[in-house]
Amino acid sequence: MVFLNRFKRKVTILSIDGGGIRGYIPALILEELSHLFAKTGTSPHLSRHFDLIAGTSSGSLTALALTAPKADPSNDSRFLPVPQYSASDIVNTYETRSLDIFPRMPLSQIQYLKQAFHDKYDDEGLEKVLDDIFGKRTVRDSLTDFLISSYDLKSGKPVMIRKSILKNSNENFYMKDVARGSSAAPTFFEPHHMTSLTGETEYYLVDGAMAANNPALYAYVEARSCFPGAKKFLILSVGTGNLPHQWDYRKAKDWGFLDWISPQNGTPLYSILSGSREQCIDDQLKAMPNIEYHRINPLIGKENANIDDASVENMVQLKTIARKAIEENRELLDKLSRIL
Repeated sequence: MVFLNRFKRKVTILSIDGGGIRGYIPALILEELSHLFAKTGTSPHLSRHFDLIAGTSSGSLTALALTAPKADPSNDSRFLPVPQYSASDIVNTYETRSLDIFPRMPLSQIQYLKQAFHDKYDDEGLEKVLDDIFGKRTVRDSLTDFLISSYDLKSGKPVMIRKSILKNSNENFYMKDVARGSSAAPTFFEPHHMTSLTGETEYYLVDGAMAANNPALYAYVEARSCFPGAKKFLILSVGTGNLPHQWDYRKAKDWGFLDWISPQNGTPLYSILSGSREQCIDDQLKAMPNIEYHRINPLIGKENANIDDASVENMVQLKTIARKAIEENRELLDKLSRIL
């Protein structure tokens, strides 16, 4: 297990982007990394190899599942200091439970119009999946430190839920609530009212992508605080697919508000804001001399861009994209399996 040593010289960070169903891509890449760890004779569980695991939205589900402790068979309210889930378990969840979260709906103008005035999905499916995965596990139960991004509507500020920040307080949160808040993508799911176990702290959360879809920079800042003696940081940042956008000026110059947020246009306002933030994070981390920063974020096509397309056809295509990314980054993954 990775124990918290505040004066470690080198700190390792895993960062997982958000992206709804496209979270299947990083899950597959991390599954391959876990297999490589096993081949080297070390633990296949990623929580044994990273000092801090960060996640946003669908990445929060993966990050928290990787840190979740195993339930004690003799007492379901107690947890053992060993991992409950492998990366393969997370892959299996995407393959078997995605339609519970994103049930198929007919593509039509009426559906797009409905989403303009109401959340697209009921919360029941998402919350059932999260409850099945995390149960009564709390932030304090996690096996290693983590950082999960959300945005609080009440304060109007980003919220970073961290295990380390609770060490000197009486507060605690259920893991399923943390994942639910980070996954509350506007227009897809309603905001989540999350309260601490004491009831003294509350948030009204929406998707962590509103703060940082790639939480790697926040994770680095958190790691600097947790490990003041560190001289070097290794960051593996895994994305959910990069879709380069090129907007037609001749069309965009006549767009109104609804055009800028229309899913049929590729939600240009959100795509531009999100894409530019992610690029800034990449540029900043690559420029810092004490950071070894690795980013795996494969190109995807427009047909795979939707964050809620859980169809069999799209899942097969996402798996193909992930497999290609694994082969293109084979040398890096092999190296990481030896040095982490």
